[in-house]
Amino acid sequence: MPNILEILKNHIKDLILFGLVVMAFLLIGFNFYRDIPKKENNTMALLDKEVDEEPEVNPTFSYKVDIKGAIKTPGVYEVKEGSIINDVVTLAGGFNSNAYQNGINLSKKVSDEMVIYIYTKNEIKAAAEAKKVTEQELNSGVCEVPSYDICNCVDENKSVIETNPNVTESPSNEESSNNSSNNKELVNINTATKEQLMSVSGIGESKALAIISYRTENGLFKSINDLLNVSGIGDSLFAKIKEFITV
Repeated sequence: MPNILEILKNHIKDLILFGLVVMAFLLIGFNFYRDIPKKENNTMALLDKEVDEEPEVNPTFSYKVDIKGAIKTPGVYEVKEGSIINDVVTLAGGFNSNAYQNGINLSKKVSDEMVIYIYTKNEIKAAAEAKKVTEQELNSGVCEVPSYDICNCVDENKSVIETNPNVTESPSNEESSNNSSNNKELVNINTATKEQLMSVSGIGESKALAIISYRTENGLFKSINDLLNVSGIGDSLFAKIKEFITV
């Protein structure tokens, strides 16, 4: 027994150092295994963050809408399916100060190739007085036109214009057109007043004034085909009115 105590006494420092080393290894091991779940959680968090930070894909625009008239930036705008007229107005910078807003439904959903025409207050007032109708009657409803000819809708002061290739022009055939011309007195485009020109379906105030201005500056029309030289009168409108005019 004295020998063991003597040995312990002589090697006490070595035993203490050994114990400290063992304890150090135990602490390192314990901390290592304790940190494994944290490292796994951190790794998952980084992966989730990378997924969250992926750049958003821009939405695909599917409709093109043309907005004209009393709007700050007229032009063709691309909008998503389900957009409404108010979205297009916003893209175009909003209404001008003199825009007539009562005749247009801002909540209406847009369609591809739609034309939106924003009238001024003076245009609506003048058109209402010329046609002796109320503003509500003048600017109600959606105007559908064949192909891409929106002239008739503009003359009728329709703000929302939708092109529809299935819409046929009236008269629908040559026979009905001839019958109509026989039953109605032809309008002489060389002598007619503005009001007389406007009595022809398809000729509004702007077209009537353009016809009068053209014949004043260039002389009388030699044939009704010369009407195609007037600004704003295209083939489709001419086909509609040619049976009701003469020179």
